[in-house]
Amino acid sequence: MKRLLLLFLLLSVAGQIFAQEEPDLRPGNWPTSVQETVADILKSLSDEDKATLRKTRKDDLIMFHHGWGTGIRNHYGLWRGNDKLIESACGKGCHPDDASMVIIEAVWSALQHED
Repeated sequence: MKRLLLLFLLLSVAGQIFAQEEPDLRPGNWPTSVQETVADILKSLSDEDKATLRKTRKDDLIMFHHGWGTGIRNHYGLWRGNDKLIESACGKGCHPDDASMVIIEAVWSALQHED
């Protein structure tokens, strides 16, 4: 439980960093698929964060909705017109909150299948 709280805090900070460091991710530079977004996020996670996230139960991922999820929504333009990423996440238009949760689950899933 302590590790989950630590991961939550780390990912909350990452969410704040995403929100502040947006110069390279302007419209036109956003990833437009969940796969591209997952690859970008995986590059930014430390080995320790990856290990902790791997141990997180899928049902517990909702705890990242605020913090990390907010960072995803802001950094990847889900509130600012990245409709292609939203469609990639949901198969159609959906709320940015729902799209960011799909991305969080996709990151988690990718980590479950890493060697």
